[in-house]
Amino acid sequence: MSTRITKSKTDKVIDGVCGGIAEYFGVDSVLVRLVFIALVFLNGLGLILYIILVIIMPGPGQVDKPPKETIEENVQEISERVKEAGEGLGQAFSRKTEERHSNRAGWLGTILILLGIFLLLDNLHLLSWIDKDLLWPIIIILVGAWLLIKRWR
Repeated sequence: MSTRITKSKTDKVIDGVCGGIAEYFGVDSVLVRLVFIALVFLNGLGLILYIILVIIMPGPGQVDKPPKETIEENVQEISERVKEAGEGLGQAFSRKTEERHSNRAGWLGTILILLGIFLLLDNLHLLSWIDKDLLWPIIIILVGAWLLIKRWR
């Protein structure tokens, strides 16, 4: 056993906290992770404890540094990782949003044209053979089925 608990460099999923605790106590890191997960679901304490440990627990190269310096470095590293993740998420979201908007605009235009044609033909009394009480439920069912099929693919 080492003299101080540190984050693990090799056994990590998020930040090496569970791996470091497991290495210190000589247990399997999966068991430590399961304890944290159980505490999250039991009372939420696992998440709070994990966040605190991410901030205050030193990494392998921070053992000789004072706690204040370790915490400052950990917070700086966390903020950089969050910033990078936010930028990546923002870029992915903006691309997806642009694609969705162009698709939505095309579908909205198509729906409006079809609705306009339907209303025009109805006003010209060319659709008297269609039972309008059944038309809208059939349209809703067809659109719902189309959306499910599209999502399924």
